[in-house]
Amino acid sequence: MWDMETLLILIDSSPFMVLFKDKQGRWIWMNQSFIKEMGLPPREEILGKSTQDLLPESKGLRREDREVITKGEPLLGLLRKVTLPSGRKRWHLTDKIPIKLSGDEVVGIAVFIRDVTEQREAQRKLERLNRVLEVIQNVNQLIVREKLGRNHLLNEICNILVNGQCYESVWIILLDPQRGDLLNIFSLTETKVEMKRCLSPQLISYLTPDSKDGFLDFKYEYLVRMGWQLSKRYTGKTFITSRLEHGEETYGIICALLPKDIELEKKEKDLFLTLADDIAYAMRKLDIRDELHREKVFWEKLFNVSPEGVILCSPDGRILRANNAFCRIFEFSTPEEVIGKNIDSVVANERTLEEARSLTEAAARGESVSAESVRQKANGTPIDVSILGVPIKIDENLAGIYAIYRDITDKKIYERAMKENIATLSHAWRQTIELLASVGELRDPYTAGHQKRVGGLAKFMAMKMELSPESVDAVEMSSLVHDVGKIKVPAEILSKPGPLDEVEYLLVKTHPQAGYNLLKDIDFPWPVAEIVLQHHERLDGSGYPQGLKGKEILQEARIIAVADVVEAMASDRPYRKALGIEAALKEIKRGCGTLFDEGAVDACLALFEEGLMIPLFEMYRT
Repeated sequence: MWDMETLLILIDSSPFMVLFKDKQGRWIWMNQSFIKEMGLPPREEILGKSTQDLLPESKGLRREDREVITKGEPLLGLLRKVTLPSGRKRWHLTDKIPIKLSGDEVVGIAVFIRDVTEQREAQRKLERLNRVLEVIQNVNQLIVREKLGRNHLLNEICNILVNGQCYESVWIILLDPQRGDLLNIFSLTETKVEMKRCLSPQLISYLTPDSKDGFLDFKYEYLVRMGWQLSKRYTGKTFITSRLEHGEETYGIICALLPKDIELEKKEKDLFLTLADDIAYAMRKLDIRDELHREKVFWEKLFNVSPEGVILCSPDGRILRANNAFCRIFEFSTPEEVIGKNIDSVVANERTLEEARSLTEAAARGESVSAESVRQKANGTPIDVSILGVPIKIDENLAGIYAIYRDITDKKIYERAMKENIATLSHAWRQTIELLASVGELRDPYTAGHQKRVGGLAKFMAMKMELSPESVDAVEMSSLVHDVGKIKVPAEILSKPGPLDEVEYLLVKTHPQAGYNLLKDIDFPWPVAEIVLQHHERLDGSGYPQGLKGKEILQEARIIAVADVVEAMASDRPYRKALGIEAALKEIKRGCGTLFDEGAVDACLALFEEGLMIPLFEMYRT
C-alpha cells in the first residue's frame, strides 16, 4: 500500500482541485491545482488559514461544511457558478466528503472540485441547437399538414417558435413583392396595431437588405435609434431577421428575439436561414395550391417554374412531361432525355426498384402516395428525396400521375446530427453511472470491482435471454450502481473481517433503499432507481426491502439478483475467502424457480458452460 506522502504527491499533480480542512474550517492541505485556480499565495503561506480569511464571499460554503461535519455524510455533485478572486466566472462541480479516522467522529472535510465550465457551456449550446432543430421539425410537420391557408400557417409557426422556447418573440412581416409595402403582420406577443405603429417604411427597408443571405442581427438599442418603438423589456437583447425568399419571390421577413444570455452561433444562424427558406417554401406551396384551385389554365406555367422536380406520367408510369427542376435534381441535361421512359427505371436502382414500382402501382390505383426514400441521379449517384404522387382523374377515370420530387439531402444531414446528439447524451448517462459507481467503491475497497463484474455478467445474461437493447442497457447500467446505497453504511461494517451481528446486518440491508433514495430523482432513460431497490428481492417473497414476489419484481432486478449472488460467492469477501464458481452455480441451481428467476439462472449457467464469463471475472480483478 502507498503511504500518505506518496498519495499526497499524486493528488498534488492532479488536474482536479483538492482541499482538506479540519473541523474548524482551517485549511490543512491543498493541491497545486486549487492554489492556481483560486489565485492564492504558496501553500506554506496559507496553511492554517480558513475559508473566510482567503475567500470572504463564501458563507454558503461554510454552511455546507457545517452540514457535512454535523451529519457525517458527504455532499456530492454540488454544481455552482463561482466568481474567482481574479474576477473570472466559472462553473465548479464539488464533492465534500467527511474525514473519519475512527468510529463516526468527523475530524475534517475533503473537498474535491472540478472545473466543468467548458462542458456546461457545450451542453447549453447543444441543448439550444437541439431545441431549435426540434421546433424546425415541428414547423416542417405543420407545413406538410397545413390545409387551412396562409394566415393559419403563419400564426401557428409563430406559436410553435415562441412556445417551443426558442425565441421570446417572433414576427412574420409580409410585404408587397413589387412595391415593398406592408401587407400583413403575424405575432404571438404583439398586436398588429402595436407593430404597425412602429414599422416605418425606412425600418422595413433596413430589415430587407440586399445581402446574399438576407440575414441581419442587431441589439434592441440599435432598433430604437432606427425608430422602432418597442417595449423596454427587450433592452439589451438581440434580434435576428431573415428574408422570406423562395427562388426569386420575396414574401417579407421573419424577425425573432433571442432569449437573454444567448449568443448567436453560426449553426443557429444556418438553422434560422433554413427555417426562413422552409416558411417561404410553404408559402409558395400554398400559393400553388390556391392558384391551381382558382385557375386550371395556370397549370402549364406552374409546372415549369416549380422549384421541385415535377413529372407527369401515364397510368403505367411512362414519363409524359418533366420540368427543369427534375432534370436539375437528377442531373439530366434536358426534359427530352427522360420523356417516354418509365419513371422507375429512370430514378430507381436495383435495390429500390421494387419499392418504386409499388408506389407507382398505388398511384395507378388512384391512391395518393408520399414517401421519403433514396433514388439515383443520371450518373448513378444516390440522392435522398421526398416523393409525392397524385393521381389525376377526369370523370373518375385515371388520366395520369402527377409526381413531385424534392431533394431532402440537408434534412437527412440534420436528422443524422440529431441521432449523434442522442448518442452523446447516452454516453453522458453512462459516464454519470460510472462516476456514481466509483464514488461508492471508494468507501468499500473490499468489493472494488464487484459492481463491474456483476454488470458484465448481468449484461451478457440479458443478451442471452434476448431482451431488447433498451432492457440490456437498463440491466448493465443498474448493475454498475446496484450497491451505491452502501455509501450510507458505515465503512467499518462493510470491511469487518468477521461475521456481522444482527444490528450490523440490518444496517447493511438498508442499502437497496438508500440506493433508491440517491437515484430516484435522477432522470435516467431507464428505471435505475427501481431496479436497484429490488435487486435483493426473491421470487418467494423472502427478499428485502419490500418482500416482493414473482412478477412483482422487475425482470432486470431478477437478472441482477442472480448475477449478484454468483459474483459474491465467487469472490473474496472481508469476512471469508471466495467459495468458487462451482459453489456459486450450485447455489443458483438450488434456488431456481423459488428464489431466482428460471430464465436468468438458465442464461447464467449457459454462459459459464460456454466458458465466456471466467475471462471477464479475471479481467475486472486485475
